Amino acid sequence: MLIVVLLSTSLGAAGAQPSPAAGSGVFTASTDADQRAFVGIRAGTLGVGLEGGYRINDYLQIRAHAAGLVYSDDQTVADIASDFSLRLASVGAGIDFFPFRRVFFLTAGARYNFNKAVYNAQPANDYQIGDNVYAAADVGRLTGEARFAPNAWFAGAGLAGRPWNGPVEVSVEAGIYRQGTPSISYEVTGLLANDPAFLADLELQVEQARRDLDKYDSFPLFALNLRYRF
Repeated sequence: MLIVVLLSTSLGAAGAQPSPAAGSGVFTASTDADQRAFVGIRAGTLGVGLEGGYRINDYLQIRAHAAGLVYSDDQTVADIASDFSLRLASVGAGIDFFPFRRVFFLTAGARYNFNKAVYNAQPANDYQIGDNVYAAADVGRLTGEARFAPNAWFAGAGLAGRPWNGPVEVSVEAGIYRQGTPSISYEVTGLLANDPAFLADLELQVEQARRDLDKYDSFPLFALNLRYRF
């Protein structure tokens, strides 16, 4: 009889424990009703920026974020060695789905995209443009610009949780970012700026540059987020 009573008491205590859906231990899922909102900073392949959001329930979370970065190096674009600058800037929103009500989530959303690439031809004696070679003195300064579609989307998966159940949350996510094929334009300052034959060759240069820079149509999305929940 005593064993039955003790067993009944033990089962009753176990039933009174909180649901394990939120997780426990070192890395806890953020499902507390009084800590559903958050603000934070993020860094990743889209740049460095800010984000904020709200955990609607155990399964769904909405977020808004903005990020930017300038990355510069030497690249060859359309067979011309150039000082290349990739200028990232975007704002967007997304929704996170936690299928197991724990730290793993799927994410998707859209961003308004200001991303562009600017590249200036490095000094040389001449440039191969289209089907012909032109003296650098006649071309002057040759600057190309690639602008990507204003509407971009992303999708991926990640992990998010609060170390030791505190107010600070750490999140990491990875996926794909799609921003479309760039539109290309060139600016020329030299004597050939209005020459019809040169401009025809420059159109060929535009097509070649578009093929070279199409690699930025889609690229890996990775972000590390540090948040404060309240």
